[in-house]
Amino acid sequence: MKYYLANLGVHALVSLVLVLLIVIFTNRNKKRKTKHVIAYFFPFILAALAIFHMARYTAPRLLDLTDVYKQNYFSYTGTLEEVSSLGNYIVVDGVKYYVNPIHKAPEVGTLIKVKYTNYGHYAVEVSQSETPVVEQEVGQVVDN
Repeated sequence: MKYYLANLGVHALVSLVLVLLIVIFTNRNKKRKTKHVIAYFFPFILAALAIFHMARYTAPRLLDLTDVYKQNYFSYTGTLEEVSSLGNYIVVDGVKYYVNPIHKAPEVGTLIKVKYTNYGHYAVEVSQSETPVVEQEVGQVVDN
Protein backbone atom coordinates (compact mmCIF):
# COMPACT_ATOMS: atom_id res chain seq x y z
CA MET A 1 0.00 0.00 0.00
CA LYS A 2 2.99 2.29 0.28
CA TYR A 3 3.11 2.51 -3.51
CA TYR A 4 -0.60 3.39 -3.64
CA LEU A 5 -0.17 6.18 -1.08
CA ALA A 6 2.96 7.49 -2.81
CA ASN A 7 1.15 7.44 -6.15
CA LEU A 8 -1.82 9.28 -4.62
CA GLY A 9 0.53 11.85 -3.10
CA VAL A 10 2.32 12.51 -6.39
CA HIS A 11 -0.93 12.93 -8.31
CA ALA A 12 -2.34 15.24 -5.62
CA LEU A 13 0.88 17.28 -5.76
CA VAL A 14 0.67 17.58 -9.56
CA SER A 15 -2.95 18.74 -9.23
CA LEU A 16 -1.94 21.30 -6.61
CA VAL A 17 0.89 22.64 -8.78
CA LEU A 18 -1.46 22.99 -11.75
CA VAL A 19 -3.95 24.94 -9.62
CA LEU A 20 -1.17 27.19 -8.29
CA LEU A 21 0.03 27.89 -11.83
CA ILE A 22 -3.54 28.78 -12.83
CA VAL A 23 -3.71 31.28 -9.96
CA ILE A 24 -0.30 32.79 -10.82
CA PHE A 25 -1.09 33.24 -14.52
CA THR A 26 -4.57 34.56 -13.76
CA ASN A 27 -3.12 37.18 -11.39
CA ARG A 28 -0.60 38.21 -14.05
CA ASN A 29 -3.45 38.65 -16.54
CA LYS A 30 -5.50 40.59 -14.02
CA LYS A 31 -2.60 42.97 -13.28
CA ARG A 32 -1.96 43.33 -17.04
CA LYS A 33 1.62 42.04 -16.76
CA THR A 34 1.19 39.52 -19.56
CA LYS A 35 3.60 40.44 -22.35
CA HIS A 36 2.68 37.92 -25.04
CA VAL A 37 -0.75 37.29 -26.46
CA ILE A 38 -0.32 33.51 -26.18
CA ALA A 39 0.50 33.78 -22.47
CA TYR A 40 -2.97 35.26 -21.94
CA PHE A 41 -4.46 31.80 -22.67
CA PHE A 42 -2.21 29.88 -20.22
CA PRO A 43 -4.84 29.87 -17.41
CA PHE A 44 -7.41 28.31 -19.76
CA ILE A 45 -4.99 25.68 -21.03
CA LEU A 46 -3.80 24.87 -17.51
CA ALA A 47 -7.40 24.69 -16.27
CA ALA A 48 -8.24 22.12 -18.94
CA LEU A 49 -5.11 20.15 -18.03
CA ALA A 50 -5.93 20.32 -14.31
CA ILE A 51 -9.51 19.16 -14.83
CA PHE A 52 -8.37 16.26 -17.01
CA HIS A 53 -5.66 15.21 -14.52
CA MET A 54 -7.96 15.44 -11.52
CA ALA A 55 -10.78 13.53 -13.22
CA ARG A 56 -8.52 10.83 -14.71
CA TYR A 57 -5.97 10.22 -11.95
CA THR A 58 -6.43 12.09 -8.66
CA ALA A 59 -10.18 11.69 -8.03
CA PRO A 60 -10.35 7.89 -8.57
CA ARG A 61 -7.41 7.39 -6.23
CA LEU A 62 -9.03 9.60 -3.60
CA LEU A 63 -12.31 7.68 -3.92
CA ASP A 64 -10.41 4.42 -3.37
CA LEU A 65 -8.80 5.67 -0.16
CA THR A 66 -11.59 4.35 2.09
CA ASP A 67 -11.58 0.97 0.32
CA VAL A 68 -7.82 0.70 0.79
CA TYR A 69 -8.15 1.64 4.46
CA LYS A 70 -10.89 -0.98 4.99
CA GLN A 71 -9.12 -3.47 2.69
CA ASN A 72 -12.30 -3.83 0.65
CA TYR A 73 -11.10 -4.99 -2.78
CA PHE A 74 -12.70 -6.49 -5.85
CA SER A 75 -11.40 -9.59 -7.57
CA TYR A 76 -11.25 -10.60 -11.22
CA THR A 77 -9.72 -13.55 -13.03
CA GLY A 78 -8.77 -13.28 -16.66
CA THR A 79 -6.03 -13.60 -19.25
CA LEU A 80 -3.10 -11.20 -19.09
CA GLU A 81 -2.96 -9.45 -22.45
CA GLU A 82 -0.28 -6.80 -21.99
CA VAL A 83 2.35 -5.51 -19.55
CA SER A 84 3.46 -1.91 -20.02
CA SER A 85 7.07 -1.20 -20.90
CA LEU A 86 7.56 0.62 -17.58
CA GLY A 87 5.75 -2.13 -15.68
CA ASN A 88 3.29 0.29 -14.04
CA TYR A 89 0.13 -1.26 -15.51
CA ILE A 90 -1.19 -4.51 -16.92
CA VAL A 91 -4.12 -5.20 -19.23
CA VAL A 92 -6.39 -8.13 -18.34
CA ASP A 93 -9.24 -8.89 -20.76
CA GLY A 94 -9.14 -5.31 -22.09
CA VAL A 95 -9.16 -3.58 -18.68
CA LYS A 96 -6.11 -1.65 -17.45
CA TYR A 97 -4.98 -2.25 -13.86
CA TYR A 98 -2.23 -0.14 -12.27
CA VAL A 99 0.43 -2.17 -10.46
CA ASN A 100 3.57 -1.53 -8.46
CA PRO A 101 6.39 -1.63 -11.03
CA ILE A 102 8.80 -3.14 -8.48
CA HIS A 103 6.87 -6.43 -8.45
CA LYS A 104 7.39 -8.72 -11.42
CA ALA A 105 4.25 -9.28 -13.46
CA PRO A 106 3.36 -12.76 -14.79
CA GLU A 107 3.95 -13.54 -18.44
CA VAL A 108 1.51 -12.46 -21.13
CA GLY A 109 -1.14 -15.08 -21.91
CA THR A 110 -1.35 -16.59 -18.42
CA LEU A 111 -4.56 -16.79 -16.42
CA ILE A 112 -4.24 -14.42 -13.46
CA LYS A 113 -6.33 -13.28 -10.52
CA VAL A 114 -6.30 -9.55 -9.78
CA LYS A 115 -7.45 -7.98 -6.50
CA TYR A 116 -8.07 -4.30 -7.25
CA THR A 117 -9.68 -1.10 -6.02
CA ASN A 118 -13.01 -0.11 -7.53
CA TYR A 119 -12.45 3.36 -8.99
CA GLY A 120 -8.73 3.68 -9.72
CA HIS A 121 -8.20 0.03 -10.71
CA TYR A 122 -5.06 -0.17 -8.59
CA ALA A 123 -4.08 -3.85 -8.39
CA VAL A 124 -3.30 -4.74 -4.80
CA GLU A 125 -2.42 -8.35 -5.60
CA VAL A 126 -1.72 -10.14 -8.88
CA SER A 127 -1.35 -13.91 -8.80
CA GLN A 128 -1.58 -16.78 -11.24
CA SER A 129 -4.90 -18.58 -11.22
CA GLU A 130 -6.00 -21.97 -12.39
CA THR A 131 -9.77 -21.62 -12.56
CA PRO A 132 -11.79 -18.58 -13.62
CA VAL A 133 -13.98 -16.90 -11.01
CA VAL A 134 -16.89 -14.46 -11.18
CA GLU A 135 -16.12 -10.84 -10.30
CA GLN A 136 -17.40 -9.99 -6.81
CA GLU A 137 -16.05 -8.49 -3.63
CA VAL A 138 -13.20 -10.36 -1.98
CA GLY A 139 -14.52 -12.78 0.56
CA GLN A 140 -17.48 -13.49 -1.66
CA VAL A 141 -15.64 -14.98 -4.64
CA VAL A 142 -17.59 -17.71 -6.37
CA ASP A 143 -15.98 -20.30 -8.68
CA ASN A 144 -17.61 -20.95 -12.05
